Amino acid sequence: MIEQILEYLANNPPGIWAGPLLGIIAFVETLFPPLPGDILFVILAGWAMSGGLSFILTALFGVAGCFLASCILFFFGHSSGRKFVDGWLSRKVKPIRVEKAKTLIKKHGPVVLAGSRFIPGVRSLLVLIAGTSGMRFASAALPVAVSAIAWYIILSVAGLILGNNLEAVEGFMKQFEVWIWIVLAVIVVVLVLMKWLDKRRQQE
Repeated sequence: MIEQILEYLANNPPGIWAGPLLGIIAFVETLFPPLPGDILFVILAGWAMSGGLSFILTALFGVAGCFLASCILFFFGHSSGRKFVDGWLSRKVKPIRVEKAKTLIKKHGPVVLAGSRFIPGVRSLLVLIAGTSGMRFASAALPVAVSAIAWYIILSVAGLILGNNLEAVEGFMKQFEVWIWIVLAVIVVVLVLMKWLDKRRQQE
C-alpha cells in the first residue's frame, strides 16, 4: 500500500487537501494503532512541505487529528463505553494489570498521558484507561495535547529531513522506537532505585 502511495506522490503535486489529509491520518492512526500511520505521516509530511505547506501547519494538522481522536477515546472510556472497555480489557489483559494501570493513572495521570504518545503499543490504550479510571477531562486535556504536540513536531521534522524516502523513514522509526524503549527503561530503573533508597532512609 505504501509503495502505491509513493508512486502517486511522485506523479502528483500536493494540493490544498494535503494538510487535512495529514490530520485524517493522525486521527485514524490514534483510533486504530495497527495502521502504519506514523510512517505515512512522515512521508506525506515531507511531500506536503515540498509543495509549500509550512512546517507549523504540517505539525498542527497532525496534532489536531491526534487530539480529536484522543478526546473520543477518553470520553468513550469515561461514559457509555466504560463497561465495554473494562470487559474488553479483561479479556485481553489480566485484570490485576488493568487495575495497576488505573491506579498509576489516578496517582500520576498527567505525567503518564504527557508521555503517552512515546510509549509504543499502548499509547491509545492509556487514554482509554484514563477515561475508565474516572480522571477528569480537564486534567487530561493538557497532557494529551502536550504529548501530541511533541510527537508530531518530531514526525514533521523527520518528514522535512527525510522526505518520501520509504527506507529512510522506516529506518528512522525503528531506531527512534529503540531509543524510546531505552529511555523508558532508564526512567524505570531510576524510579525503582529512588524508591529503594527512600525505603532505606525510612528504615534507618
